[in-house]
Amino acid sequence: MDEQAEAGVAEDFGLAGVVGQADAVFGEKRDGVEKSNRPDPDLTFPVFELILYTAKEKIIQDPQKGKGEVFMKKAICLLAALSLGMAVLAGAAMAWERGTHAFIADKLKKAGGPYNIDEMYGAMAPDVFNYLFTMPNVAFRDYLYDQTHHQFLKVKEAVKWGYEKSSAYGFLSHNNVWGADSTAHIASRTLLLNEGYVITKAKMLHDYLMMDPGYAALVGPYPGIGIEICHNVIEAAGDIILARNDASVGAKLMEIALRPKPHMQNLMVRAYAQGLADSSNSLGYPITLAQAEQLIRSEETNFRMSCISYGYLLQQSESVILENVIEQFKELAKSYLALYLPAVPDDAIIVGLLETSFPLAIGLIQNDYMKEIQATIAMVKRNMVKEVK
Repeated sequence: MDEQAEAGVAEDFGLAGVVGQADAVFGEKRDGVEKSNRPDPDLTFPVFELILYTAKEKIIQDPQKGKGEVFMKKAICLLAALSLGMAVLAGAAMAWERGTHAFIADKLKKAGGPYNIDEMYGAMAPDVFNYLFTMPNVAFRDYLYDQTHHQFLKVKEAVKWGYEKSSAYGFLSHNNVWGADSTAHIASRTLLLNEGYVITKAKMLHDYLMMDPGYAALVGPYPGIGIEICHNVIEAAGDIILARNDASVGAKLMEIALRPKPHMQNLMVRAYAQGLADSSNSLGYPITLAQAEQLIRSEETNFRMSCISYGYLLQQSESVILENVIEQFKELAKSYLALYLPAVPDDAIIVGLLETSFPLAIGLIQNDYMKEIQATIAMVKRNMVKEVK
């Protein structure tokens, strides 16, 4: 979004001062030449998320006749372009989406009362670093993914205070070894025992789509690209099915993200900052321990803010959710395909394929997605008792 468009959105929401404040933080030309006052791109103040959230509050608090829907539409469009636009068509796939991880942790209820919120957020937190797409931080993404999904016990070892235990429990429930992600990626509980649920469904979706001449022409020579795109479509469709079955999931995501407790952030700093600094040399971009800690804290803050807007989206009608997700995937697909294909198709072709893909994906999972999630919950409950002493 350019500066003129950004200012227009801010004016519509009565938030010109917020953008002005961001200009003061980032320097007068945040997207131009003058960057002397601007932090690293991945360590910036999440001004667009703040605009979105404040806009949402304005709709609720001041629903002026004839204006509420305009505010709503602009907020949803901004959400699609900014919050969901950060997601996952490049790099490590996320397995279950944020809403599903929060749902699983809510059902585990290893921590009760207000601490259940910390556990739910902890269950989403291993995916904090999946959004590192700009240099040099993109160099750290795969390392941090491996750490959070396979070296997850470091978070348990980092607990210093009793009130941090619930966040750590949630974090441990997510892992790709015996946690929730393992049923998505490695061994389904209700389908193939030697293949993750999401992987199986992504292959099925890809096979169906190969009957579409447009899709076949685009990714037929590159089946790995097609599978990766289908993988992400299935994941996004999963949270749509979840929202059908649990209308409270969006509100819970917002409640989780609005709880301004630094427990999870502190745990990740203790668990991973030193290792990141030590490994950064071999990753090609040496950073200090202080810089590693700053990166972790900044990314966790950005992730938390994105959860607010994502939770808000999940409270909308399914047609609105789909509209925004398709718009998000269009932009992601263009960037992703540009890395691997000699030419990127027109927007109309991409949108047409996505409009075909999402209803197919929903149809493929709507009868068994929640069965897989319930079976995953039962498995993770057993494993938490067995593995977490």
